[in-house]
Amino acid sequence: MESERVYRWGFIGCGKIANDFALVLNFLESAQVYAVAARDIGRAQAFAILHGAKRYYGNYANLVSDPLVDIVYIATTTESHAEHAILALNAGKHVFIEKPVALSVEDIVKIKVLSREKGLFCSEAMWMRFFPAIEYSRKIVESGDIGEVQQVRADLSFDLKRDEGLNSPTWKTGGSFDAGVYPIHQALIFGGSNIKEADCAGVIDGYGFGQVAAGAMHIHFEGSSTAIATWSILYEGAEEMDIYGSKGRIRVQAPAHSPTCLSLIKYGGSRRNPKNVVETQVFHLPSIQGEFNFPSSEGLIYEAAAVQRCISAGRTECPQAPMDESLLAIQLLSECDRIIKSREN
Repeated sequence: MESERVYRWGFIGCGKIANDFALVLNFLESAQVYAVAARDIGRAQAFAILHGAKRYYGNYANLVSDPLVDIVYIATTTESHAEHAILALNAGKHVFIEKPVALSVEDIVKIKVLSREKGLFCSEAMWMRFFPAIEYSRKIVESGDIGEVQQVRADLSFDLKRDEGLNSPTWKTGGSFDAGVYPIHQALIFGGSNIKEADCAGVIDGYGFGQVAAGAMHIHFEGSSTAIATWSILYEGAEEMDIYGSKGRIRVQAPAHSPTCLSLIKYGGSRRNPKNVVETQVFHLPSIQGEFNFPSSEGLIYEAAAVQRCISAGRTECPQAPMDESLLAIQLLSECDRIIKSREN
């Protein structure tokens, strides 16, 4: 029997999320943290030693030129994602890009077209989409158990200043492209991509960065279904998701961006005398050793395994995270950012 192929991953960037992703890759028998590149070669060397990478580089071009690298994972700052994705694709490498893929619709289109022209895998590392709780929620919705979806409500809000201070690179691009991508993606997963109209409101940070720090979007899909997405990097929020159907609803418990628990509520009786049936599902994370930076980071293993399965099957993207929905999410958020900034000015 032929043994399972081992994929050699190259890392562009070695920050907090890269650390967490490397920990889960080393847990996968079919994956290897093979190489890492950073502008500071000392950081790349330290990362390589910590995670057992065989190669480290002081520039990104050398990494993508390494003939033994199979997949390039891009975990640089958000504004650099597009540049580094294009660099890797032009070198003939499959790419897996941390969310968001890019900050503009134009850049995402370029990346998608280039990957398709070269027949290479390209997908967004929107890890939430790969969690078993989200996959299970999809199946419930598709089965009709909660009837027709009427509304999706999703939130991701946290206090970035408390967690990382004012030196975090997130302040430079704002909350929409860091926190907002999650509830918007949740709205698209369960509400669909046929959008009739969308409205938004929000506030600019009060620290001089001039970026949107908190926002809310109301989406009206074709038909009668809607979605309400809220996000913030100024305060802690509920970070839950509700999917309301005509016959029931799904409550995805916090943290909904990396969920491990949900409740399925099937309606019964009347409003005065409800006889709802509640089923709770818990999806335990794998036990992986290491110093993780973010909640539920062990769940990064779901997307890592999915990427390798898709490449083995000759796919150019993951069905859980289609590039068209990554594009639509940024289209919505970019317009929202523009509107909020224009109102503030």
